Amino acid sequence: MPHRIKDSKKGGFIVARGVVAFCAAALSVAVLSVLLLSGCGNTGGSNVSGPPRDNSPVVLSVSTPGTRVVDNNKATLDYSNSSDGYICVMSKLSSTKVKVLVDVDGAQYQYTIETSGSFITIPLSQGNGSYSVGVWENVTGDSYAAVFQQSIDVSLSDEFKPFLYPSQYVDFATGDESTDLSQSLTEGAVTDVDALNDLYDYVINNISYDTQEAVTVASGYLPNNTDTLNKKKGICFDYAVLTASMLRAQRIPAKLVIGYASQAYHAWIQVYCVDSGTVLSYSFNGQSWQRMDPTYDAASKGANDLLAVIGNGNNYQPMFYY
Repeated sequence: MPHRIKDSKKGGFIVARGVVAFCAAALSVAVLSVLLLSGCGNTGGSNVSGPPRDNSPVVLSVSTPGTRVVDNNKATLDYSNSSDGYICVMSKLSSTKVKVLVDVDGAQYQYTIETSGSFITIPLSQGNGSYSVGVWENVTGDSYAAVFQQSIDVSLSDEFKPFLYPSQYVDFATGDESTDLSQSLTEGAVTDVDALNDLYDYVINNISYDTQEAVTVASGYLPNNTDTLNKKKGICFDYAVLTASMLRAQRIPAKLVIGYASQAYHAWIQVYCVDSGTVLSYSFNGQSWQRMDPTYDAASKGANDLLAVIGNGNNYQPMFYY
């Protein structure tokens, strides 16, 4: 019996109206909250002297060895590398949209496959535990029929792995523009906090909010870092994905986070640095994840009183991690 599956925010799928609602609200809040804009200089870092860190970009290679698979004539799930924090799914249905539903700890993540013959990568972003992975084919309208279901018990070899690999949402590769840019921007950085400062400074001072994209963005939109860099414009999703991609290429774990900022559906990041230091008003202690919001910071141009908006975290309600 077919089930109805709708592209919805609660399913972790970024719909057009959600993105538009967030971006408009984010820009308004940032502008209203920051009455006096500070300068746009590169401020922050670790204040540690020493030789530069290795800033050669590293893109971890996703593989599908086929040692643990579920496979039929419609789709393939390869979960051979679940201990490394990801699974891969491929559709074999050339003219049919396929959805992957990942249920874990009460959260349901939703991914869409619209082309056949190649794998998408899905992070196991909730860490260790039991994941239920369902693959569904579109039969008509928003009705889907199950292709197969698989339970996966996950024990990560490294808790940061899901947030270092490229994936369907945070998509970057060796030799692409964002990866190469991560290297040039971090030349001379001594610590990971210094590198983060260099990358974050570039994003918030060179990417502008794209009001036209907010109005016209289609349901199912996924950011393309090269497009964002070429246009030097983006919405919340673009800001967060570009920043996370460059950080991961520099071996700095970064989560793409989807949820709410006040009443607006929103995308931001969380970053883990092994070093201590500050970037704008964000403090890193080398021991915990730190929330960062490049869309707000781009709108406010790094004003220090941004903490008035996001300092205690009450305005942020994370729902999904990628």
